[in-house]
Amino acid sequence: MARTPTHAEFTRFLSSHLPPKPKDVSLLYHVPRNPSYNFDSAPVEQVILSVTATAQVYDAIGDPRAVRRPGVIGKRPGPEEQRQNNTICFLHRPFNLRRRWIRDDVLVLSSHLSFDEYLTVGWNTVLASRLGINVAESVCVQGYKGDADRTIGIVGSVSAILGLLLRSIEREFGAIEHAQEGLSEEIHVIAIMNAFHADEVQRVNEIAQEQQWVPTAQQSGKHVLYLTGQPRDSGLDEAKKLGMTVVCVGHRVAEQWGIEYLGKRIREKFPFVTVKEIYEDVDPLPN
Repeated sequence: MARTPTHAEFTRFLSSHLPPKPKDVSLLYHVPRNPSYNFDSAPVEQVILSVTATAQVYDAIGDPRAVRRPGVIGKRPGPEEQRQNNTICFLHRPFNLRRRWIRDDVLVLSSHLSFDEYLTVGWNTVLASRLGINVAESVCVQGYKGDADRTIGIVGSVSAILGLLLRSIEREFGAIEHAQEGLSEEIHVIAIMNAFHADEVQRVNEIAQEQQWVPTAQQSGKHVLYLTGQPRDSGLDEAKKLGMTVVCVGHRVAEQWGIEYLGKRIREKFPFVTVKEIYEDVDPLPN
């Protein structure tokens, strides 16, 4: 007979998708304050997934007795609200979390660097495969902001037409925030990168040349598509010099891709757990 997972089982599952990193936030970001809480036996009936803590997140995991927003989560619970689901919350960016607002039975899990690396526009092998990259023969881009071990992207060869690729990217993310056309409709290389400055653009072009995916020549980037989140002037300028196509889906949208992906994997693994994904911009909340 199927049953709901425990906090320990669910946390192990999440760790398999988001391996903890030494410099990352703690996976167990907020442990329940209830003295009777047991990590190994506490059941999970509901999972809340969000990029960060928002009003809707607090509606789902907040203590109704605390004063928050008038008429929303500052009210006392009615009879129909007395029974709260056993809940785990996952936040990619937990830094604004107000711990005193959370019910004393809720575990909050978090991953910042690992989520950026594996589930946005970085070393995202799932997305790479969907876009036609042969991951087994791809190159991992490492080193950023003084951290030589930090993984920031994947570069791989493809054989694709730009128009079809753009449709695939729109299908994955829902929209494209900014695009800069390159010098060719034929794309031989895709770089999925969560950093976008002139240095990163040059590194991608050098990798493409070293792998002999593009010729060593002026404007050698014309067969390269650089997929990233936030547009940056220095990156756009360097890509233009090289003839490279750039697609920026937006920082927030890239993060939401990861939340949606996690939701799908959790539903597959734990079909009896309710999963709620919250896609809400941060609104101002009172102290």
